Amino acid sequence: MPEDFEDVVKHVKSHAGETLQAIVIYDESRHRDIYRREDVDALHNSNLEAEVLADIRTDRRRRESPEATEYEGEHRASAHVFDERVILHLPRDADSGTILILETAAARDLAEFVADIRGDIYSE
Repeated sequence: MPEDFEDVVKHVKSHAGETLQAIVIYDESRHRDIYRREDVDALHNSNLEAEVLADIRTDRRRRESPEATEYEGEHRASAHVFDERVILHLPRDADSGTILILETAAARDLAEFVADIRGDIYSE
């Protein structure tokens, strides 16, 4: 990923628009914002953000077997859907990647599907 993240932010915003809350990049030792919307600035370096980022970074849903890779293809992203936001984790390799924090409107179909199916399964 380039050190000048202006183009990255511009491209992501072209897809997400104003629903984009933050873009966080990480490597094996640290994470840092390359974009954060002003109204969610208070979450930067908060305990909640540290907890969420740690959970997402350690998510081990990737398949390692050649059979899984052949059947499913390469792992591209994990979506974490909450009532108030959607977090997309786009791993680059085992130690680095990008995390996008979005309003649920950015993934309206996915968020509605998750809410609907949880309602059907768990009677919520």
